Amino acid sequence: MSVLRVACLLAALAPGAALAQPGQPNPSFALENRAGVAIREFFATPAGRTNWGRDRLDGKGLAAGAKVNFRLPADGNCIYDLRVVFADGRTEDRRGQNTCQIKDVAVGEAAAAGGAAKSFRLVNHGTAPVVEISVRPRGADKWAPDHLPAGPIRPGAQRAINLPPGGQCVYDLRVAFEGGKTREKLAADLCKTPDQAVQ
Repeated sequence: MSVLRVACLLAALAPGAALAQPGQPNPSFALENRAGVAIREFFATPAGRTNWGRDRLDGKGLAAGAKVNFRLPADGNCIYDLRVVFADGRTEDRRGQNTCQIKDVAVGEAAAAGGAAKSFRLVNHGTAPVVEISVRPRGADKWAPDHLPAGPIRPGAQRAINLPPGGQCVYDLRVAFEGGKTREKLAADLCKTPDQAVQ
């Protein structure tokens, strides 16, 4: 047996030599753009990483209404963070997606249905008044606080909360109750669910 053939056999037996091992779950999926505008960039990276990595559309974009398949390495990882950047600058994030179980990822539905959220209703299902609420567009670093100038939201009550300009639907919410307890709701789609209950 030649030295070259022996080297090839050893390489094939080495751990991690192949992307897809028999019996490994398949994390590949199809992305569908249901927005009224094109997608400019798309990122899919193992969950929890701070760097989104490369644009998986390779600068080609994805037209409104179009669909494309993505092959991801079958290396045992199924949990991915996904980010879409639309041509108008809006972003849509999907964190912690199990792409081994989800074969089709549709984005832009809320935008196609009527644009960005301007406000939402906060419903207090807790036992203490809500004394402060902070919001931020999903993916942003800074919270925009609202100290509720109209006064606390008592238990069982609700109130319309205006959103900061941002042109999107998906927000993180943070609520402070009287007494110091806080609650967070991450990646709340306020276009699809304009009533948000906290307790």
